[in-house]
Amino acid sequence: MDLEQGNQMKKLFSVICVLGTVLPILSSCSMPAGRIMKSTEPDSVGSRAAGAAAFDQLLSGAVNKLLLSHGAAREAATKLSVAVLRVENASAEELGDWQEQIFDKISTSINESGRYQTISLRYIDAGLRESRLKSGDLFIPAKRRVFLDILEAAKAPAQVLIFPKLTTGTTELGPKRAQRNYLLTLELVDISTGRDFRVSEEVRKAYR
Repeated sequence: MDLEQGNQMKKLFSVICVLGTVLPILSSCSMPAGRIMKSTEPDSVGSRAAGAAAFDQLLSGAVNKLLLSHGAAREAATKLSVAVLRVENASAEELGDWQEQIFDKISTSINESGRYQTISLRYIDAGLRESRLKSGDLFIPAKRRVFLDILEAAKAPAQVLIFPKLTTGTTELGPKRAQRNYLLTLELVDISTGRDFRVSEEVRKAYR
């Protein structure tokens, strides 16, 4: 092996050594890391959006208030069937996969109360498609009746409708600093009595 070939081999060896050191570091920086959280750990607080902790507080607070207010005013010998509509997002943030989570958490809390039984979201979505209505149209009695008739024909009658709505209010505090108030409103319409119940739960978050 001549001198030139020897120098080339040394350079190649040096490059391989550097790559062997740098690549694992770059890999560890770019690959996401995750772990299973313990049941005793609190939910994480989102750094750019509402996040699990905020939604859990909003949902548990609003549902408890709603069931207490309606339960005190309405007596029933059997469980009342409830149709929970998809959440109306009027906030400054995209809900993403929280859309389904919000429905599931509301439905689970309602079912666990013992006085109510929720209708599958599949029936609700199908009823809206069949009637060609939007959730906001259900506040009009004639259109609501069309929707309810479709659910009854599907053997999933609804005695109560619940409309969730999420709004936000943002206060800018300076460069990269802001306060955002999240308000979850649940509006319940009792079909038999025609009464309307409305409750809200608020969570405030500071961002910087």
